[in-house]
Amino acid sequence: MLTKLFTNKYFALLVRVVLGDLFIYSSMDKIANMPDFAKVILNYKILPVQLVNLLGIFLPWLEFVIGLCLVIGKFERASLIIYTAMLVVFMIALSQALIRGLDISCGCFSVEPSSTSEVWLRIIEDIVMLFFSVNLYLNLPPEEIKLDYETDF
Repeated sequence: MLTKLFTNKYFALLVRVVLGDLFIYSSMDKIANMPDFAKVILNYKILPVQLVNLLGIFLPWLEFVIGLCLVIGKFERASLIIYTAMLVVFMIALSQALIRGLDISCGCFSVEPSSTSEVWLRIIEDIVMLFFSVNLYLNLPPEEIKLDYETDF
């Protein structure tokens, strides 16, 4: 049943656009407030301080580009792999913060402070997004691989 659903081109398009829009939306506040986002990353206490600013600059733009690629339908396979990997990393970061009892702002969709109870909600949202991104990837139509020598003639 899932295979039939995810191979429907209209449903796959809808899922791809929604996933992409979520990443684009989540990147906007981070891009606009990079210093505040770097503070959010620092509060997770899992990275060396030297990497926090670099990640605070790089991560929002990566989210934006991956989201944009999904929305416009370019580099679908690569975008979905990176998207899925990022979701797994986000879930690990959120889970370790909860386990360690850190009272942090998630930084998921905004750099504004949020309550720790919302972290559970964000983990659940990430699991749902992960479900859709994995199923979308697994049900992509096979790629046609063209070798260079085939296109020269």
